[in-house]
Amino acid sequence: MKISVRINTIALGIMTLSRTSTEELTTEEWNELNALKKAINYDPHTVAPEKMEKFTELMVRSLEGKGDPVSIQTKPTNY
Repeated sequence: MKISVRINTIALGIMTLSRTSTEELTTEEWNELNALKKAINYDPHTVAPEKMEKFTELMVRSLEGKGDPVSIQTKPTNY
């Protein structure tokens, strides 16, 4: 029991909470996304894990609203 509590505490300490926002990216965020993309493409192992998480967050936010609309064929009620 003590071991699992310690592992959970350590795991929770490592994880970060991403900003969950549906607002569009600011110019600064676009610049950061592009800079991180270049760094990851150039030499991925030199990019810190926190920066990888930031890249993922910005990438997901940049895609907000750009998906295909759900069609009648893919609605879950058809399954």
